[in-house]
Amino acid sequence: MKILCFDSWTQGACHFVDLVPAFGARGMSLTLLHLGSWGNDPGRPGREAIGNLAVRDIASYRDRSLGKVLDEEKPDAVILLSTLTFAHRACIRYCRQRSIPTLLLYHGLEAAQGEFDYKVNHFAHGSFILSKARKTIQHTLPCYVGALTRTRAPIRDYFHFLADLLRMATGKDVLVAPGDARTTRCCVYAKADIPHAVRKYGYRDDEVVAVGNPDLMRFGLTQEMVGSQARCSALTKSEVMYIETGFVSVGYLFSSVRQFADHLLMTEKRLADQGMKMLFKYKPHPAEHAEKLATYLRGSNIELVANADFLGRLLGCSACIVETTTLAIVPALLGMPLFFANYGVLGELRFGPALTSYPRGYVLGDVSNMADILRRDGKCLDHIALANWIDYNAGPFPADDRSIRIAEVVEELVGHRAQSPNTGGSYPCSVLQ
Repeated sequence: MKILCFDSWTQGACHFVDLVPAFGARGMSLTLLHLGSWGNDPGRPGREAIGNLAVRDIASYRDRSLGKVLDEEKPDAVILLSTLTFAHRACIRYCRQRSIPTLLLYHGLEAAQGEFDYKVNHFAHGSFILSKARKTIQHTLPCYVGALTRTRAPIRDYFHFLADLLRMATGKDVLVAPGDARTTRCCVYAKADIPHAVRKYGYRDDEVVAVGNPDLMRFGLTQEMVGSQARCSALTKSEVMYIETGFVSVGYLFSSVRQFADHLLMTEKRLADQGMKMLFKYKPHPAEHAEKLATYLRGSNIELVANADFLGRLLGCSACIVETTTLAIVPALLGMPLFFANYGVLGELRFGPALTSYPRGYVLGDVSNMADILRRDGKCLDHIALANWIDYNAGPFPADDRSIRIAEVVEELVGHRAQSPNTGGSYPCSVLQ
C-alpha cells in the first residue's frame, strides 16, 4: 500500500519520519510530496530521502499539476498536517474526486490556544503577506482555482474563496473551517482536542481519534515524570522559564522583534526584583528573527534555552510563563505552576480550555505578583483535580506507540476504501466566520 504525505515544505518531515517503521510493519510505504520549490523551501533536491522517508518536490514531476501528480502516484491514502491553506484544500478536493481517503494529523494541542481574532499589527502582518505574495500569486491561487474548476465546485465555493482572500489579507483567524478543509478522518494528540476538531472542521466524534503527544517523546518526557513536579515545592527553585508562541513572525500582537525583546526584558527585570532568574525557550525559526532577538537580548540576564536542553532546564524551574503555545502542555504534564502571560502587549491574549482548566494555572496580569502567587499555590493544590486534568490532556500512553495508533487508523481507512470505492465522500459547503 502506498501512503502519500502532503505538506508545503520539508520542515514538517519529522512528523512523518516517525511514522515510517510502524507503517512499514503493516506493509505501507510513506512518501512525502511537498511544494517547497514554490517558495517556502527553495533549493532542495527534487527527490531525496530524509531518514527512511522518501521525499519529492512537486517540481520533480513531469506534469506538475497537483491532480496529475495524484494520478501518477496513485496513493491509497493521503496524510496532511494542516488543511486550511489553499494548496492543501486543493489536494483534498482532488482526493475526494478520486475517492482517495484523507487524514488530518494534528501537530499541536489546539485546545491550548484560545479561538479568537488576535490583534493584528497591520504593518508587520502586511510585511508577512508581501513575503509570500510571489508564491501565492504564481502558484497557490492558480492551484486552488484550478481545483475548483476541475472538481466542478458550485458557484458558492467561488464566493467563499473570495471571502477567504479577504480574511487572509486582514489577518482574521479561521474559527470554522471551510468544508473542503475537512478530511475523511482526523487524529489528535489527546481527548481534549476532540471537541475542537468537531467544532472547527465538522467531524463526528467517531471520526476523530486521540493518538498521543509526540512532544513527550521529542523532549524525553517519560510516563514516570508525569505529575512529578506536583510533589516538589516551587519555592526551592529560583529559575522561571518563559515559553513563546512566535506571534512576531506573522505580525500578531507585536509590531517588531525589537518590541518583543523589550517585552522580555521588562519581564526579566520584574522577575529579578523578586529574586528569580528568567530562562527563555525560543522558536528557532524563522532564523532571521531568532538571530535578531538574540542580539537584542545580549547583555541581559535572560538565558536562551534550545530544544535539546528544554526538559532538563525545565525540571530545574519553579514555574513557567507561557503564551498560547502547545509546548505549554509539557510543564503542565509535569505538574508545574503555569502563568498565562496576560500583561503589557499580551493583555488581550486568550488561552484555550486545555490551559484555563489546568488546576495549577494562573492568569498573570502583573509579573510583580508571581512570587506571592507561588507562595499561595503550594498550600492549595488539588492533587485529584490535577490527576484528572492530566488524564484528559496527556493523550494515550505509552506515547511511543503513537505511530502505531496512526498506522491503525490509516489501515482502516484503506480497508474501508477497498470495500467501498466511494469512501472519498462529500464535503459540506464552506462555512466562514
